[in-house]
Amino acid sequence: MIRLRRIAPLAVVLALLLAACGGGVTDGGPLGPDVGDGPSTSDEPDADADPDGVEETDAATDEAPDVADDPPVETTDVTLYFLAPGGGTPARADPFLTAVEREVESTPQIAHATVEALIDGPSTDDEALLDGLSTSVPEETLLLGITIEDGVATVDLSREFESGGGSLSMFARLAQVVYSVTQFPTVDAVQFDLEGEPVTVFSGEGIVLDGPVARDDYLDLLPTVFIDSPPAGAEVEVPLQLTGKAAVFEATFQYRVTADDGTVLADGFAMSDSGMGWGDIDVTIEVEVDEPTDAVLTVWEFSAQDGSIQAERDTPIRLLP
Repeated sequence: MIRLRRIAPLAVVLALLLAACGGGVTDGGPLGPDVGDGPSTSDEPDADADPDGVEETDAATDEAPDVADDPPVETTDVTLYFLAPGGGTPARADPFLTAVEREVESTPQIAHATVEALIDGPSTDDEALLDGLSTSVPEETLLLGITIEDGVATVDLSREFESGGGSLSMFARLAQVVYSVTQFPTVDAVQFDLEGEPVTVFSGEGIVLDGPVARDDYLDLLPTVFIDSPPAGAEVEVPLQLTGKAAVFEATFQYRVTADDGTVLADGFAMSDSGMGWGDIDVTIEVEVDEPTDAVLTVWEFSAQDGSIQAERDTPIRLLP
C-alpha cells in the first residue's frame, strides 16, 4: 500500500526556485492535499489545546489518504470435504464425510489451491457452522504437486500424509482428498504419490492402492443420505437443487428446510435413482423467500424396522430469492 509523505513548505519553495532557474527536479511522486499547510505562527492560544500545554493529535489525521486501494482479490468457491457427526444408523456409526464451501483465491491451479485449503483444515467459520467438524489429514502434510492427465489427478504429498494411526483415519484422509479433487469436471480419479513415488500400499495399515481411486471406492465414509450440493455455508438460489448419494429403504428419504426463526419453509420426501444399494440424488425442492434467508436443510430416513428417524443430518445454508 502506498502512502503519501508530507513535504515541508521550505522544500516546496526550493523546488519552485530550481524550476524557475531551469534546473532539473526529480519527481518524487504526487504531493498530499495539505502540502502547502504550514504550522501556525499565531501567538493566540488554540481553543482545542490541551490545558497542560500538550497538544493532542490524532495520528490518523497525520497521514495523507491512500492514492488507491489495493485491487480486490478475485475468488472462487470450492467444496472441501471434512468429517462431521450425524447421519449414522444402528448399523453404521458416524462420523462421515461432509461437504463445506470455502472461498479460495482464483487461480488456474484450482485443484492445487483446493488441496492446500483442505490440508489447512476446518476454519473457525467452518467450525461455527457445524459442531464437531474435524479432519483426518495431518496438518504437517505438504502438497508437492498435482498433475492431471486423461481424467486422473496425480497428487504428490509428503510422507507426513501417512503419519498417525488407525484404519478409519487413513481411509478418511484418502477419501477427503479424492472427493475434494474429483469435484472438478476434468478429474474422475486420483493417483496418490508420496514424495514422487507412486503409492501401492498406504501407511502401516496396509491399505492397498493398486491404481487410481475414485469416489465410489469410499462409499463407506458416507452417511446413508449424503448431500453433496449444496455444501454447508453455501449461498444458493431458490428453488433448492439437491445432489448427492443415498442408500435408503425403497430409495426414499425425508427432507425439511427450516429458517433461523423456526419457520418451516419446505418439507416432504424425495427419492434417489436406485432402491438397491447406492443411488444418485438429483432433487429440486420448491422454496420461496423474499430476501436472503439463513436456513438449515435437514435430511433423514425412516427405519425399515421400526419407523424411527435415523441418518439425520443438518446442512446450514443461505437461501437467495
